[in-house]
Amino acid sequence: MFEQIKNLFKRNDKEYLSCRHLHGGITFIHTAFRTCCSNKQGVTFVENYHGEDIDWKKISKKRKSVIENCKKGILPHNCIGCVDLEKKKWSNHKLIDNIYLNHWDHCNCGCVYCISGAQGQFLQKEPKPSKYYEVYKHLEQLYKLKMISPDVHVEMIGGDLTVLDETDKIINLIIDNGAGDMSFHSSCIYYCKGIERALKEVKHVNFDFSIDCGNRELYKKIKRIDAFDDVVANLKRYIAVSDNAINAMDAKYIIVDGYNDSIEAIDEWINLIHSLGIKRAKVDVNFKRFFPEFNHPDPKVPKHYYDIYAHYKKRISELGIQDGCWEFSRRVMEEGGIPKSYLQ
Repeated sequence: MFEQIKNLFKRNDKEYLSCRHLHGGITFIHTAFRTCCSNKQGVTFVENYHGEDIDWKKISKKRKSVIENCKKGILPHNCIGCVDLEKKKWSNHKLIDNIYLNHWDHCNCGCVYCISGAQGQFLQKEPKPSKYYEVYKHLEQLYKLKMISPDVHVEMIGGDLTVLDETDKIINLIIDNGAGDMSFHSSCIYYCKGIERALKEVKHVNFDFSIDCGNRELYKKIKRIDAFDDVVANLKRYIAVSDNAINAMDAKYIIVDGYNDSIEAIDEWINLIHSLGIKRAKVDVNFKRFFPEFNHPDPKVPKHYYDIYAHYKKRISELGIQDGCWEFSRRVMEEGGIPKSYLQ
């Protein structure tokens, strides 16, 4: 018994470079299962997947091998240079504690900056299954095998989760089995009862929405749908769900060349989110320009981006809004283009 307790709290005696996804992450992506959803791709557990049964013990064995190599200073090739890597003393644990769901690409809008490209199905009006596979059955099996941590972090990406037919089932399954925190990314064009339940019952929720502007006409150009008023109404509805709901909201603004790349446009957006009571915000770069695999002809940061960021930082400081800029976007701005580490 004492040996079991000792092993439970055992720590590695030295630091090494790794990340939380390598240790306990699983990402369900279109035709593969991976450790994460970084554009560096991480470790692929299953490829060319089309709905077959999964040997989860085999995946656990592969993860263990990867971690042992990390301890020796041998990183998976696809992880080299990733912004999520940390050098520290990592805990020994066997449970999955980070689940990312990105196994569908149909959406209810058609953002001009969407990285799904030609394979995506846009402007969908009704919930429907993923054209790739159902993930609920895998989560159900993992819970039966007792492989998921009761403090698991679950993140739904997409596509938009409101037009995935198994969204509410997935959210209810996670909450019923205990969740440390949940993250959602949504256009907010349609309302989600699953998110409503999470906002009421899960202690830590992060709800990320990209409205990207502050007026209806610009919204129609960027999102290619006339739904600005619906989004604002749904945001107000989510905020009213519980006293803590406002603390979960994270407003995102993606800078898109020729659309909203001006101080005037971002200022209007800041005024909008402040009027809603939003306390956290972030400005991201357009991944189509700065992810290396898209081969943009000019992946350098335009000079006026720095004016936009400076104005954003000044205004949110005045209004008491917290900045939550993603590490990749921060590095792009600091280095003036694609981070050098990402080109390794």
